[in-house]
Amino acid sequence: MLKWGLPFLYEGLKVKFDKQALTAEEQLEVLIKRGLIIEDKKSAIDILKRIGYYRLSAYMRNFQINSNHEFVKGTNFKKIIDLYNFDRQLRLICFDAIQKIELAYRTAITNVLCKEYGSHWFLDKNTFRDENDFNNCKELIKNEIKKKNNEYAETFIAKYYEKYDEPEFPPFWADVETFTIGSLNRLYQMLHINNKRKVVEYLGFTFDKKFMVTANWLFSVCVVRNICAHHSRLFNRVFRISPTKQALINELNTDTRNTFYYLAMIINYYLKTISNDISFEEDLIRLFNKYPNVDKTKMGFPVNWSKFTITPISKQKAKVK
Repeated sequence: MLKWGLPFLYEGLKVKFDKQALTAEEQLEVLIKRGLIIEDKKSAIDILKRIGYYRLSAYMRNFQINSNHEFVKGTNFKKIIDLYNFDRQLRLICFDAIQKIELAYRTAITNVLCKEYGSHWFLDKNTFRDENDFNNCKELIKNEIKKKNNEYAETFIAKYYEKYDEPEFPPFWADVETFTIGSLNRLYQMLHINNKRKVVEYLGFTFDKKFMVTANWLFSVCVVRNICAHHSRLFNRVFRISPTKQALINELNTDTRNTFYYLAMIINYYLKTISNDISFEEDLIRLFNKYPNVDKTKMGFPVNWSKFTITPISKQKAKVK
């Protein structure tokens, strides 16, 4: 019986779960019986104790050939650990890149809207799509301030309330420092379209109706960021999100959008547009060179991928499509 509101996607004959927990030594013996080559048993046991069998099992599946989890002949433990380390380093590269995007959005919203409407622009309902968004924004800021102040005792928040009794909130440039990238994305979506225009133009994007369809890009980046922050797997993941394609760029005008490759193109496009930053691309190239046996096509990359390209499509051609 399913609980916790999970979707009813799993039908058919089911049995009771009765697997027992095993020690690292017992787990290693299971792997050996399945055909995995272990060159250093002590090291392998230490890794199983440190990383965990279940976490590594997601990477083992790339080397297994049947429902009995038998390994492809010649597979050794090092291949699995190399793939695990590749994915771990990929998460670090993405996390660093996404931090830059997050800070750029924070700064853009702050500089544009505070200059245009003042330090407490979010108290003006005309800056939002509608009154509902106006009220939701105030609630969002209140919750973020409370949460961060409780967790970290942010002194800049406390100092505001020690000195001022109104407005109810600190200035936005202080408020936004309590935001996660997820709350930043929610705030951006609430803005009136004219203010979205000003923000994206500040970031360096050409604002038009074709670009507006990419409004969910920031959310897509949030998803990758959360995967990285929680040490989840990026390699060969099929994403449930499907970022909107960008009709004015050839590489981003595709229906295959649930792969890491498409999300990586978005991250790269953001960084190159915002600050002509190519470090993300360079880090990926170095990582693939470090792990040449990793099959990047399982993440959606073309077989002979060597760098990202951005090829504009003329507006006339985009319109025809």
